[in-house]
Amino acid sequence: MAAQRDYEYIDSNAGLVRFCAGVGEATYCVIDTEFIRESTYYPELALIQIASGDQLACVDPLAIDDFEPLTAMLVKLDLLKVFHSPSQDLEILYQKFGAVPAPVFDTQLAAAVLGYNHQISYADLVQQITGVTLDKKHTRANWLRRPLSLDELDYAMDDVRHLIAVYEALKQKLDSTRRSSWIEKDLVAMSEPENYQVDKSQLWRRLKGVLKLKDEKLQIASDLCRWREDLAQQQNRPRRWITKDDALVEIARQKPEDFEDLARIPELSEKTARRHGDELLKIVAHANTVDSAQWPQHDKFRSLNKQQLALGDCLMDLCRKIADQNQIALATLATRKDIDSLIVNQKSSRLTQGWRFSMAGEQLLEFIHGQSAISVDNEDLKLDPK
Repeated sequence: MAAQRDYEYIDSNAGLVRFCAGVGEATYCVIDTEFIRESTYYPELALIQIASGDQLACVDPLAIDDFEPLTAMLVKLDLLKVFHSPSQDLEILYQKFGAVPAPVFDTQLAAAVLGYNHQISYADLVQQITGVTLDKKHTRANWLRRPLSLDELDYAMDDVRHLIAVYEALKQKLDSTRRSSWIEKDLVAMSEPENYQVDKSQLWRRLKGVLKLKDEKLQIASDLCRWREDLAQQQNRPRRWITKDDALVEIARQKPEDFEDLARIPELSEKTARRHGDELLKIVAHANTVDSAQWPQHDKFRSLNKQQLALGDCLMDLCRKIADQNQIALATLATRKDIDSLIVNQKSSRLTQGWRFSMAGEQLLEFIHGQSAISVDNEDLKLDPK
């Protein structure tokens, strides 16, 4: 099938080989994906849109069985891969092909340090840079359905068609403002595989209602989360289809000893109790055999005293001034959580890392350690060295 527009529809191994060979001669390409993950654990990759120069293609992963040319292109070190807010794209490509694209460039991250709105959407960025208003009528399309209409394919290709102009504009501005180095470490980190691997020992932290639990009950919750994750992966079903968070929390809280106890937990469906009751009871009983020193623990957050809260207010105002001076959104530079972390435990704050440290963190630490003082000049805050 060939689209009657400015791109080609690739649904054969030979077509993929030819297209990837052409893109491989460029210095960068832009990429986007379409996927569905409503009824599966692993997202189902439905389309891959790629553009480089005047080469544009919509790759159909459902019709191709040899992705070696594409995989090689994704990890080609002298070919920059450009995405917009790529965390989900990178996760899906890693799961599908076993390799994270590298090197990468994130237009949302670049826009953030260039003064655009914090976490700006692709559509808004395209509109602000190119003046093009993107159509949103196919945002809920079933991308796994075949055949897709030319209208749907054209809509999907807009996600890369305009990304070329966006990238080039942002790159030029990064270079002229000498801000490329600000995001280098963040961009490199995006290609680290561990970002897209599930740490099953930490799943309990994302469990809704887990703050109600501690000690042995938290161990049970952790083991239940691991059990649910394993089963969801094996069956390729969403976690919530295995059992919901509130059921796991209640099992951990009540510590049932038999099937009658399980049946009295209203959050746990009768079907789940009947099908997985033996495993759930074993998990609860197993917690008794775990050394209490190995039980999970909630992070200890030290509440700020009045003096620290006042200091935080001062630091937040300084960050607001620094953000204004550098024409970036305050939320991009620092949140109140970043400020509080800087006061309580400096190593955990984003303000001690990368470009944020260079722009603001170093100045804030000098103020905290008494090496500078705040003064007011015509109602404007400024830091003066002591």
